[in-house]
Amino acid sequence: MDQINTLFDNLLNIGTGVGVAISAFFVMWGAFMYMAASGSPRQMEQGKAAIVNALAGLAIVLMARIIAGMIQDAMAS
Repeated sequence: MDQINTLFDNLLNIGTGVGVAISAFFVMWGAFMYMAASGSPRQMEQGKAAIVNALAGLAIVLMARIIAGMIQDAMAS
């Protein structure tokens, strides 16, 4: 059982790290799009949307991490 918990912890950590890295990339991409818009409202909206979507994705990744940790704790006890 300890090996399964260790594997589960490792997978959670890897998945969370990948999700955070991807989210950070898309926040930077959205910021770049916003700054490079040159006053174009359409491009500024696309940049803002990319940032908001990246932050929403980050929230989903973090909530999934929390829920998976709660499930793991419930199964361990």
